[in-house]
Parts: sequence; structure tokens; C-alpha cells
Amino acid sequence: MNIKYAAVFALAVGLVAGSLFIAQAQSDVKPSAPDSRIDKLIEQNDKILKNQDDILKELGEIKEGVLQARRRSS
Repeated sequence: MNIKYAAVFALAVGLVAGSLFIAQAQSDVKPSAPDSRIDKLIEQNDKILKNQDDILKELGEIKEGVLQARRRSS
């Protein structure tokens, strides 16, 4: 009877120790260092978006100018 209790106790201790080991191993994972290539891509994307806005503004001005020229010529 005592052997059964000892075996159950040993199994419980093993499970607790194993779960603590796994939890410790998972918390030791460090995030990777930020990649400078990602920052460069984000910066390039911002420049592209800014240039796109400028181009759209210029196209709007050209469209306005064409409409005014059509009105004057008709």
C-alpha cells in the first residue's frame, strides 16, 4: 500500500517539476533583434506614399487647367 502512495507522489512531483521546466524554457525565449532592413522598407514606403500624394495633387491641378482651357476655347 505504501509503495502505491510513494509511486503516486513521485508521479505528481515529476509532473510538477516537468511543467515548471517547460514554463521556464518558454519564458527564456528572447525576441530577435529588430532588423534594420524592415526600418529601411518602412522609410521607403513613407517616401513613396508622400510622392504619390504630390503626384495626385499635380494631376488634379493639370486636370483643372485642362478644364479651364476647354471652357475658354468653346
